[in-house]
Amino acid sequence: MNLVQDVRFAFRMMAKSPGFTAVVILTLALGIGANTTVFTLVNAVLFRGMPFDRPDEIVGISGRNFTKKFTQTGVSFPDFADLRAKSKSFRDLALYSGIGVNLSNEGNVPERYSGARVGVNLFPMLGVQPIVGRSFTEEDGKPGAGAAALISNAIWKSRYGGANSVIGRVVRINDVPTTIVGVMPPDMNFPSNQDIWVALVPNGTWEKRDVRDFNVVARLKDGVSMSAARAELDLLASNLGKEYPATNKAAQLRVQTMNEVMNGGPIRNIFLALLGAVGFVLLIACANVANLLLSRSIARAREVSIRTALGASRWRIIRQLLVECLLLSTAGAVLGFLIALWGVRVFDAAVVDSGKPYWVRFYMDSTVFLYVAGMCLASSFLFGLFPALQTTRVDLNTVLKEGGRGTSGSRSRWLSEALVAGELALAMILLVGAGLMMRSFLNLYQIDSIDRPENVLQMRMSLALAKYPKPEQRAQFFDRLLLKLQTVPGSEGVALASDAPLQGAEGWRFELEG
Repeated sequence: MNLVQDVRFAFRMMAKSPGFTAVVILTLALGIGANTTVFTLVNAVLFRGMPFDRPDEIVGISGRNFTKKFTQTGVSFPDFADLRAKSKSFRDLALYSGIGVNLSNEGNVPERYSGARVGVNLFPMLGVQPIVGRSFTEEDGKPGAGAAALISNAIWKSRYGGANSVIGRVVRINDVPTTIVGVMPPDMNFPSNQDIWVALVPNGTWEKRDVRDFNVVARLKDGVSMSAARAELDLLASNLGKEYPATNKAAQLRVQTMNEVMNGGPIRNIFLALLGAVGFVLLIACANVANLLLSRSIARAREVSIRTALGASRWRIIRQLLVECLLLSTAGAVLGFLIALWGVRVFDAAVVDSGKPYWVRFYMDSTVFLYVAGMCLASSFLFGLFPALQTTRVDLNTVLKEGGRGTSGSRSRWLSEALVAGELALAMILLVGAGLMMRSFLNLYQIDSIDRPENVLQMRMSLALAKYPKPEQRAQFFDRLLLKLQTVPGSEGVALASDAPLQGAEGWRFELEG
């Protein structure tokens, strides 16, 4: 009997017990569907490369200062210049720094956007070109050059109606006359949902080595590994510390993949924990199916004995049983894949307005398909191998005399009990984890929130530093604003804050004198 005959026989056995088949397929579908859903999310956030040309070559460089307990800092402009001149591991390096942008021009109301100052070589290095106009040139980054900006596709369409005449238009960005030179492609908002990019032009403040306000993105040269790049940066940081001990003695440099830069820390841990949790769910599903197969082995003991008596080898029968398991697992994977399609769409719709990074797109690619295929094969062996071995371990004389009653059941009882114990252990781990998570949520909900939140209004604004360069000027403006807002009819109270309640806060680094 060849493999095709095994498949045909397996289909006949599945059709012979439709209830059993349906229960097994549904159990596997739920386990595989949950795993596929979560893996699709994890793949989008942690594994899939960013939308650049050869994304595996793109890395981020940051600073670290252990003496002052700063686990991570930016990079100063002079340090960047030294890196660019002396490093051998990178094809190119570029700076960027996030900023808030007030955009105003004649004929449109002023609007607030998220923006960034970027080195003029950044987008050519990433392999991204504007769809209208041009990218930044070296001239745009020289001191004394007129301010130049690139705008996102969304701004181009919503604010300027998608007109090509926007190229060369002079607008005011943070009260500075700025020329729009290009429009970026759709879904391009590097580094994190930015809409406006201003060409970075060095100024006097940035020439200080202890002003570490920049992030660095670089492209590795062909054949250069991350370990080699890290070793070179360690040497360069050590040399800078010897050359500039006052500012760089304790400063170190750190290189990471862009996925690690953008998705490290708590987000990575949360998604990996979710992947582990649904992995337990699949193991429990496999244990359930294995128990069902062990129970079924009692009814199939006589069939296996007759086939053995007719000359079938034990391996031949095990192969037949594993083919049946593989077909059941495949059917469960197909149904689980459909469940995952629905789950991913629901999750994507739920987080569409949550501010997720622009490069995170939840869809199923070849990596997800390979993962599903791997789960299909692995699960068929997980739940099928031990029942197959147990089913084929028969005493021909005893089984044929007694008609298969009781003998197989007594031999498989210990394995069934072990599987039940394993299921209980895995279920207990999941329940404890879920209980701790629910307790955390309940503790958060017990925190007193805003009284009558439906009556509370909030407005955000930021003053242009070009118009209000001194802190006292900005303080005076907000003092006048507070007095005017207090006179608005119907207002019971007005307050100003640097950060809105319940939405986190900025951090300030300081050290005590002495």
